[in-house]
Amino acid sequence: MGRDCINYAKRCHKCQIYGDKIHVPPLPLHVMTSPWLFPMWGMDVIGSISLKASNGQRCIFVEAASSTNVTRLADSRFLKKEITCRYGMPEMIISENTLNLNNSMIAEVYSQFKIKHHNSSPYRQKMNGVVEAANKNIKKIYWHETLPFAFYAYRTFVRTSTGVTPFSLVYGIVAVLPIEVNILSLRLNLVEEKRLKVICHGQMYQKRMIRAYNKKIRSREFHKRDLVLKNIIPIQKNFRGK
Repeated sequence: MGRDCINYAKRCHKCQIYGDKIHVPPLPLHVMTSPWLFPMWGMDVIGSISLKASNGQRCIFVEAASSTNVTRLADSRFLKKEITCRYGMPEMIISENTLNLNNSMIAEVYSQFKIKHHNSSPYRQKMNGVVEAANKNIKKIYWHETLPFAFYAYRTFVRTSTGVTPFSLVYGIVAVLPIEVNILSLRLNLVEEKRLKVICHGQMYQKRMIRAYNKKIRSREFHKRDLVLKNIIPIQKNFRGK
């Protein structure tokens, strides 16, 4: 009886239209790995955050940069000054579908430095997962006047995905914290060993994440001439500003 009801619901047209949306993933999780330092960047805009002490200025970038307006010129300057000149030429940049990150001026920068550009899904902004994860943490801890110090704390905190701080992984040393100025400690340059440990730690972390994700999979296969329903979801605008 129960099996008959399930089979009927699967083939019922009204059940398919008015039924609950399926939230379980249909495919296994595919994670990305980094072959060298800074081969790929994710760009996003955070806004608008106006505080009494900010004098009307708004912080827009995760990479310790602020601007009063989100313009094409500000984005292109940030890409060249804060990313390219500081960390070298990236191979790829992933951004959302906003106009300030997708325009002719930004395209010229990508073409000039031979950078590949990809957009995350317009219906699922969290597809740019690394950036969204960083935004989630930065939004909680920064103010306009203390933006550099907030990023200093963010970069010197041990990340779950790597097991080390971003600062030590990039520069090969442990950052001297303000509390340590009166404490003598021995610091060795073990960047290569640390990076190997991070690779192993990252692989173990990704395997745990994949196992947890794949437990929720409910495979959905389609064949030629199958009738399916297509739900066109309108792009949700964020009226709070991006």
